[in-house]
Amino acid sequence: MALLVSRVNFLSLTNVNLNAYKIKNILIFLAFFFIIIALARPQFGYKKRTIIKESSEIVISLDVSRSMLAQDLKPNRLEKAKDMVLKIVGENSGEKIGIIVFAGSAMWQCPMTYDSQALKMFLRSVETTSLPIGGTQISDAITLASKAVEKELSNGKIMVLISDGEDHDSGIKEAINKAKKAGLKIIAVGIGTPNGSPIPVKDESGIIKDYIKDRTGQIVVSKINANLLKSVASETGGKYFDASVKDISGELSRAVRDLEKNKNKISERDSKIDRFQIFLFVALLLLFIELLFPVKRLKK
Repeated sequence: MALLVSRVNFLSLTNVNLNAYKIKNILIFLAFFFIIIALARPQFGYKKRTIIKESSEIVISLDVSRSMLAQDLKPNRLEKAKDMVLKIVGENSGEKIGIIVFAGSAMWQCPMTYDSQALKMFLRSVETTSLPIGGTQISDAITLASKAVEKELSNGKIMVLISDGEDHDSGIKEAINKAKKAGLKIIAVGIGTPNGSPIPVKDESGIIKDYIKDRTGQIVVSKINANLLKSVASETGGKYFDASVKDISGELSRAVRDLEKNKNKISERDSKIDRFQIFLFVALLLLFIELLFPVKRLKK
């Protein structure tokens, strides 16, 4: 289509600076071009990158021997211990936690998991009848926990051992050595009182009908063995808590959190460097320069 007005007449009739108009269009086009490149997030060049991970492994070992039915702590030692475990699980959601029960042997009540609801469900089903063998073999629980975490990269390996400490085996030293080799720190919780309490025997309706007696017919009084639990905690770099005097749930949860968080250097690797900032800067610079070219000519 033919021009209705020649370029000379157009310039004489208007004050539009056609050269500036063209330059502005070119600058805007280039600016959007560089913005599109920036959005593509170009990468070139390499740098060393260290991968850091905060992780922890928490194993809760709960004594389910018959002595945990003693009622020197209300309603009894086992129910008191289960309440503490529920609080630990609740205040450490998102962490990998497992539950071991032990008496004359030890087994996993709930394998290591991040599912706090599953942990609580398995915990509620814990009873003194969970294991067929009587007695208290703390070493079995420590050994089982050590095997579970020995190959983990985490330095935050913790075992919360809740027991009255009435241990009936001689393998505790060997078990402690295994825990130390696996990097497992033990927080021991003494559940019971120094004066102790008899162990009730209940009928099917839950009514106490008698108390456990020894071979001579004397009522057995179960007392806490705090010295053993303190030794286990001390030798593995953990802590000991006495649950006989006050509610230590808050202190226990804080101790677990203090020990569990360990930054672990997983690996170093080369990674490409983001360079989109360069193209974004160029685009912004072009848009700024575009503003310096007025479309209207200055009057003479």
